[in-house]
Amino acid sequence: MTITTHTRTRRARLAAVVGGLAAIAALGMTAPTATAAPDDGGAPVQVERVTSDSPVTVQEVRATAAAGTLYCAVVDGTFGCKDYPIGKGLVVARLYDGASFSGRQVVIYNPKYRVGCTAKTTDNEGGSVLGAMSNKVSSVRTYNRCDVKLFDGASKNGASTGWIDVNSRLGSLNNRASSFAIS
Repeated sequence: MTITTHTRTRRARLAAVVGGLAAIAALGMTAPTATAAPDDGGAPVQVERVTSDSPVTVQEVRATAAAGTLYCAVVDGTFGCKDYPIGKGLVVARLYDGASFSGRQVVIYNPKYRVGCTAKTTDNEGGSVLGAMSNKVSSVRTYNRCDVKLFDGASKNGASTGWIDVNSRLGSLNNRASSFAIS
């Protein structure tokens, strides 16, 4: 069966709305009252392929992700997961509940990014509470020049890690993080 680009786009948008609402509910937030997902005309979400220089779309991440994967859209200068369809912007980090990048995960993406994060760590490129994944994160991988900082408090406060690029075992903050910041 041949699927046209238009049909794939419509299916992707529907999947994004359903996936986005499930992620919002899993993070303990209420769903938006709008009946349609916003469409800002952005490019598909992409992450760097670990074994190659070619990008991977979020649909490929979703196809290989463990059951129960959550998605959180973050936007510069704000705190909290935002209501954007999965499939726009760039993936900035993946937080896993198992060591060595295993188990359930939260895929964090910025729907407005086309080139990734800045090189400095003094800017605010988003963040959120971890909701259903609070006190469960054990390993972290970032993408597109982004870094993540984990906090044991729900409002980016309390004990924290340094800025993480890749960490397969979190040490003293293992299974203690309640919120995160992206830079």
